[in-house]
Amino acid sequence: MDELKLKAFLEKNHEEIPGWFFPLDQLVFFELFVAQLSMRIEGGLCEIGVFRGKSFVLMSLLRNASERLVGFDLFADEDEAETIQNLSKYGDPQDTGLIKGLTSSHSMDDLDALITAPVRFLHVDAGHEYHEVLEQLHLFSPYVAEQGIIAMDDYQDREFPGIEAAVLDFADLDRPRRFVPFLAGGNKIFLCCSPMAIAFQKFLLDRPNFRDTCRLTRVRDFNVLILRSKLPVSSRQIVDQLDSLNFPRRPEANTSLNQKSSKFSQVTFGSGL
Repeated sequence: MDELKLKAFLEKNHEEIPGWFFPLDQLVFFELFVAQLSMRIEGGLCEIGVFRGKSFVLMSLLRNASERLVGFDLFADEDEAETIQNLSKYGDPQDTGLIKGLTSSHSMDDLDALITAPVRFLHVDAGHEYHEVLEQLHLFSPYVAEQGIIAMDDYQDREFPGIEAAVLDFADLDRPRRFVPFLAGGNKIFLCCSPMAIAFQKFLLDRPNFRDTCRLTRVRDFNVLILRSKLPVSSRQIVDQLDSLNFPRRPEANTSLNQKSSKFSQVTFGSGL
């Protein structure tokens, strides 16, 4: 990791690359990579939808020397050349690869040849319509490591309601493992295999950048940590909430909607009221 280039990117250089990558989400990428490093989680990195390389450059700076970064994009017009230039100027071009074309045109054999090691961080920012997003998740999630993370762009963007719908539908399936949203950033939602969610959440709650600035919310049967919430509660309170919901873990099949409404109401859960 080139710490000088990383610091320069986060403070200033990100402004030199076209694209939409909010500062909070840049910080979340950094903190999640620190979390994975502290947990000794290793693997490749992959991005679906590169454009001019704004997030791809940051990912190149956050990977370890032994890890490969691969990006997929249509690369219209001069996008590929611009990405290569930005990567060389602001990032780390070593052991990176760019693949041009529609992700839906790649067979599983193609992807097997391109992604040869488990991916610890997958960033999805390509076609934003419902069926495109759902297909991207189904295509690439088999390559994500057991302790890996999927970052989904433009979640809850009013222009693209299909993203949220696709993510929630995807989160209801076991394939043979289940990925669930566990973290809300600035413009992205982050998913992981359900057993890993609490470990990542507790790590972030203790980080100076997020301590005592978050809240927890319940969606379906999983917990989502809201970073820099408008209704923050103490990190200690959120940890207590997480512990109470994760042990003992009770099946919810026989819990009525009325009971859930009371247990997870805004008054009693997640808002600090």
